[in-house]
Amino acid sequence: MTTLVPFISIAAGRPSHASPSRLFRLLAAVISALLWLPRFWKARRDLAALAAMSECERRDIGLTAFDVENALALPVECDPTEALACIADDRRHRREC
Repeated sequence: MTTLVPFISIAAGRPSHASPSRLFRLLAAVISALLWLPRFWKARRDLAALAAMSECERRDIGLTAFDVENALALPVECDPTEALACIADDRRHRREC
């Protein structure tokens, strides 16, 4: 015959307190959410400056008008300037090889 005994946690009956790492993660999430909008507008302002450049200026930094258009199509949580930097860096490395 088998007897089943439910598991009782050691902390049962004691109030649980949030650990410092949880509070830190919560604080980091709140700060990130608050600073998201300024980062979004800065990235869009940078994209507008890239879109206003001539084709020669964009070619000098390793980008095309198509790259800028594709960056505008990225989801809002992605930073388009980082994506464009990766594209330009990739093209530069391919030219060197």
